[in-house]
Amino acid sequence: MDGLTHLPAAPELGFRRLRRDDFGDLERWLSAPHVRLWWGDPLDAAGVEKQFGPCVDGADPTMVFVTTLASRAIGMVQTYLLSDTPEYEAAVGVTGAAGMDLFIGEPDVLGVGLGKAIVRKFVDEIGWEAFPTVKRYMAGPSARNIRSRRTFEAAGFVYTHQVDVPGEPDPEAVMVLERDSVPEASAEIG
Repeated sequence: MDGLTHLPAAPELGFRRLRRDDFGDLERWLSAPHVRLWWGDPLDAAGVEKQFGPCVDGADPTMVFVTTLASRAIGMVQTYLLSDTPEYEAAVGVTGAAGMDLFIGEPDVLGVGLGKAIVRKFVDEIGWEAFPTVKRYMAGPSARNIRSRRTFEAAGFVYTHQVDVPGEPDPEAVMVLERDSVPEASAEIG
C-alpha cells in the first residue's frame, strides 16, 4: 500500500478480534511516533501481554479488534461499556454509553481519510450490536488531538465538553454519538 493513490471503499475495511499473534504488530504500532504522541510510552512484549492479554482471554471486558484494509492489519479499535469503569464514567459525565479508542498504526495509510470510515463502519457493524442497550457511543481523545476530534465529528460524533480525567496527561474532549442521531451518510472515505 505504499504510495497509496486510490482511496479504497469502506467495504475493504474490516475488523477482527485481537489475537496473541497480533501482539508484535501492537508493539510496533505503539512504538510509532504518531501513536506514541497520544497513547504514551510504548510497551515492550511483556507490557503488550499485560495490557491486552486479559482482553484476548476474556478476563477484561474490553473488546479489542484489529482494523484491516484489504486484509492488511493497519491498526486497532477497542470498545467497552463506560459502566465497567465507574470512575471513568463519572469523570467524563456520560452514562448509558459504550466507549471507543482507536489508532491507525501503519504510517503509509495516515492522512488519507480512513479515520472517519473506520469509526462509522465499526460503530455501525460492531458497536451497536455488541452493546444493544447503550444509548450512545463516546470517545475521549486528547483535547489537543485536533485530527482525532475532526475524525469523530466527521463520523457524526458531537463535541459536548472538555474534562480532566484523573491519570490522563491531557484533558479529554468528550465526543458523543447518540444512537437516535446516527447519520444516513455512507461510511465511504472522503
